[in-house]
Order: sequence, then C-alpha cells, then structure tokens
Amino acid sequence: MAQRPRDNEAGIHHVIVQATGPSEYYVDHIDRLDWLRDFVRTLDRYDWKCLIVCQMTTHVHTLLDVPDRSLSEGMQRLNCAYGKGFNERHERRGNLVGKRFWSERCETSSDVLARFRYVALNPVRAGICERPEEWFWSSFATSCSLATTFPFVDATQIHASLDPAERDLAASLLALVRDA
Repeated sequence: MAQRPRDNEAGIHHVIVQATGPSEYYVDHIDRLDWLRDFVRTLDRYDWKCLIVCQMTTHVHTLLDVPDRSLSEGMQRLNCAYGKGFNERHERRGNLVGKRFWSERCETSSDVLARFRYVALNPVRAGICERPEEWFWSSFATSCSLATTFPFVDATQIHASLDPAERDLAASLLALVRDA
C-alpha cells in the first residue's frame, strides 16, 4: 500500500523517528549525545527551531518549527548521519530506521500546546519518571528554566501561548503539562 504524501509545508511539525522493530535507537549516553550533535547541525543547516525534544530508548519525539519545505530533506540527512555513525560504533549493519519518520503539522496554537504536552509527558507515560522535568533526555526542564541542558531549544512560541498576565512562565508551563 502506498504511503500518504508527506506534508512538507512550512509550520510546526511533531516529528517521531523510531528504530527498526523492537531495536534500541539509543544504546547508551554516547548515542544520545551523537544524535543531539547531528540534530543541532540539522537545525542550524536548515534554520529550524526546536520547541521541544525528548529522547526515549527506541524513538525520539520533537516539535520543529520549519520555515520552508525542508523537513523531508533535513530529516533524511539527520537519519542517515546518525544511522551511519550508530552502525559503525556498534559494528552493526542494515537500516537503523525501518520506516520513514512520522510527522504531522500542527494547524492551531492549541494543537501546538497539545503536542508539546504529549512530548513532555512521554517519559512519564512510559514509566521512566514521575514528573516530565525529571527525564534528563528531554528538553522540558530547559523550557521551564529548571535546567540548561538543551540550550538550542526555543520554547518562545509555547511561552507566548500561555496567559500573558502570568509572571512566572516556568510555573505556568509546568502546570500546563502536569495538569494535562
């Protein structure tokens, strides 16, 4: 069966990349750091903004603001670079990513907030941590000003969607996600 055409229009896209079958996409911290290095290079090359990123074990979620039609090209470059390095490091052969990446463009600001919440809560739903800001491999704590681990993440659009009268954006963002 043919796959549906990719939505490559400019906008904010929720993107997921998953390893083939039940395989791990990240075996250890070195893999996670290698992927982040490749990811930041991709952000810079294509002038994308990352609103949030969350690395799990078998997959990764991100919310990207893509200014043009470069999503497929950029993701192909990222997946190829990371997959090649992963295979070399782990003396592995074959595709690391079995299917093309999944993505869906957010149509409204409420879609963006819902996807942001979903990505932030992914490690909680997986039973990895109790609160989303506890997962080291998620940029959520950086977005809430609780950490500086992911300096390339720009949650400005998320903050702008919150109540403008709210003085403590970090607390407001924590409440938005925790109360979901």
